[in-house]
Amino acid sequence: MTLYVATTLQQWALFLGVVLAVGCAAWTLVVSPGARRTTQPGDVAALRLVERKVAALGAVTAAVLVGVWILRGTVQLVTFRDPFVPLAEDVSFLLFDLFWGTVWMGQGAVVLCLVAAFLAARPPAGEAADPVPTRVTLARWLSAGLCLALVGTLSMSSHAMGVDSARSLAVTADGVHLLAAGTWIGSLAVIVTVGRHAGRPLLAAQLRSFSPLAIVSVAALLLMGVALSWTHLTAVSDLWTGTYGRVLSGKVLAAGVVLLAGFWNWRQGLPSLDQDEGAAKVRRRATFEVAVAVGVLMLTAILVHSAKP
Repeated sequence: MTLYVATTLQQWALFLGVVLAVGCAAWTLVVSPGARRTTQPGDVAALRLVERKVAALGAVTAAVLVGVWILRGTVQLVTFRDPFVPLAEDVSFLLFDLFWGTVWMGQGAVVLCLVAAFLAARPPAGEAADPVPTRVTLARWLSAGLCLALVGTLSMSSHAMGVDSARSLAVTADGVHLLAAGTWIGSLAVIVTVGRHAGRPLLAAQLRSFSPLAIVSVAALLLMGVALSWTHLTAVSDLWTGTYGRVLSGKVLAAGVVLLAGFWNWRQGLPSLDQDEGAAKVRRRATFEVAVAVGVLMLTAILVHSAKP
């Protein structure tokens, strides 16, 4: 039981870290440039400060993921361990003879590089806000590419690898599903934590720039979620007759709450961002959206370690 709890919490931390890292990368590549185009000259310096903070948040998140990665390997070794075999033999077999070990080692390399990439993406303090230096732009693209690779390592060690047919399609769907969650919830988490302190006009600019990204991400999330459910379930009745299906049903219901909150913010909140009271309501609803999504990720972590029907 203790090992199951530790495994689930480790997986939850991994999902949280990956979603936030993807959100930081998506914010720097999509949200920030969009906000910059509508930002008043007097707010450009504030946006540059937010950019520095987001890059720092990405670096800290990646650094925490290094610890989560080590914990993941430790938990896997404890689960795999044969007490009648020397420890070194078990470690060697796990790392070099199993596909999981190859993916795990690759994941560690990606996370370590991601720390450096986010640090390199920080705009220099005191530098003119426009144009963004080329080396910073390259660092942003590198951090985004590493986030894609990180998502790929999770998909290649997920339930999608266990399907009997169309495995590559299932793994791709799993990766797109996680990537969409990161670009939606991760970016929104960045806005309501780091970006919220830049003042109402800049907050409004970020949210309006984020809105198209969120729409595309939600569409991809729903489409890939349906495809994965079709792959992992044998019948519709699995949604209420087994542990895996019931947890999945709970996840779908919680995700529905997040979607409704996001839809309400999109339809009712965006037009009210020019007033202080309206912006405050949007920020509160967005914070609620992120908080419920954290619970959805916990249910996802439970699903990862549950037996499929």
